[in-house]
Amino acid sequence: MNRQEFTLRIGAHTHTGKVRAGNEDSILAADPCFLVADGVGGQEAGAQASSAAVEVFQEMLPAGNPARLEDIERALSDARQAVRGIATAGGRGAGSTLTGVIRVDHDGIPQWYVLNIGDSRVYLHRDAELLQLTTDHSLQEELGAAGDPAAELAPKNVITRALGGDDDRHDSWLLPLESGSRILVCSDGLTSEVGDEQIRGVLTEEPVAERAADELLRRALIEGGRDNVSVIVVDVGTPAIPAEVEETGTTIEQEYRKGTR
Repeated sequence: MNRQEFTLRIGAHTHTGKVRAGNEDSILAADPCFLVADGVGGQEAGAQASSAAVEVFQEMLPAGNPARLEDIERALSDARQAVRGIATAGGRGAGSTLTGVIRVDHDGIPQWYVLNIGDSRVYLHRDAELLQLTTDHSLQEELGAAGDPAAELAPKNVITRALGGDDDRHDSWLLPLESGSRILVCSDGLTSEVGDEQIRGVLTEEPVAERAADELLRRALIEGGRDNVSVIVVDVGTPAIPAEVEETGTTIEQEYRKGTR
């Protein structure tokens, strides 16, 4: 399968939420990169850190073309340096998660390069089934994996890996890019408000990527919107459809400000 044999349809939103004063999330939703970065370290520093992380990928990986593995590794290295520079400037201690998928051709086969640092998530939805592909780098997750009963009392927002932190290692692997599949990349502002079963229901019932992303954001806000919320939905179309990439993602926050929602 090559680029002429599938389509990508995209829905992408980021929103401050109903409690936070500013948005520390940054997203990149343009083929080949679909990334969510969730800043930490205070509003200004966190926003700068997350923005710096995604900007590196936007600048280093050409739009519309599959990325090379070596270029992704270089981008990760540069993103680490960029966030580390912000973290050390003035002793602000900023950091950022970085999670998502990047389209690659590996050995002539279209695949997703799945990467994760922190507690944002990547899900695969196919045939009405939802599978969480990434593992949260959080204190709660690690205590739970170790069978420690303290996991139930651990705060959900304490992460153990982040760009700009002491541990900035990333998890990564390749996933076949298959027609009929749907990828969800999201910050914890979604998953802390909306459970996996609700997420599965929305992705199963709403066939249009843009509307699915819109509905997931709406539900996160209804449930409280206590954190910034970022959602990217990517649908892989059938091979019979000519090559096309529809990037319909907008920032819903801007629409609210304009009074159109």
